[in-house]
Amino acid sequence: MLRAHPRRYPRLDVRVLAYYTAEKDWSRCVATSLGGGGLFLDDVVYLEPGKEISVRFRPAKHVPLIEAQACVRTAKAGLGAGVEFTSIDAEDRLRLLRMIHNNTSNDKARQRASLATQFQHQDCYTLAFSRDLSLCGMFVETSQPLPVGCSLKVRFNLDQMDQVVTTTAHVDYHLKKLGMGILFDEMPPEHRQAIQEYVENHQDLFSLKSAMGSRVA
Repeated sequence: MLRAHPRRYPRLDVRVLAYYTAEKDWSRCVATSLGGGGLFLDDVVYLEPGKEISVRFRPAKHVPLIEAQACVRTAKAGLGAGVEFTSIDAEDRLRLLRMIHNNTSNDKARQRASLATQFQHQDCYTLAFSRDLSLCGMFVETSQPLPVGCSLKVRFNLDQMDQVVTTTAHVDYHLKKLGMGILFDEMPPEHRQAIQEYVENHQDLFSLKSAMGSRVA
């Protein structure tokens, strides 16, 4: 049984031609799940978990070819391999995240319930909407993102639950005109459990292949 792995970045189901190599020769495959943290590669020869590979892919016609170093995290014969980027150009990662956010925000079938989130930086309080919640963090929609690396306090409710989730966090990345991705720092166990239950209740029933791909997306 595959263990769930907290997603740091959002992901998108795709069908993108990709190439990978573990030695000298490049092999062709199809990426069926794409995230800021990695890919799920379909139609590949079995790759042993822990294997270091190089990947090349063009996520969309308007996005330049991306090449990155990656590590195989999950693999199963006949299903493919989930790979996590270990080295990728910062601009390429931002291109991926922007493309994913633009696609998911325009796809009503993928939208999750928006969370009204209060975040505090120093003595300033701001209210914004967020989505793409995971155990690692969330994406906050704001036209005035805080500087990358700065610390903040976050406070939000989950659906109609009475419990208010509070945690410290820091800004991980910006997406121009969209908002900022934040990563949670310290959090009480009961709040982490509440987020876990919320995410499980709101996610679709994925196939085994999608579950493997979500480990790195």
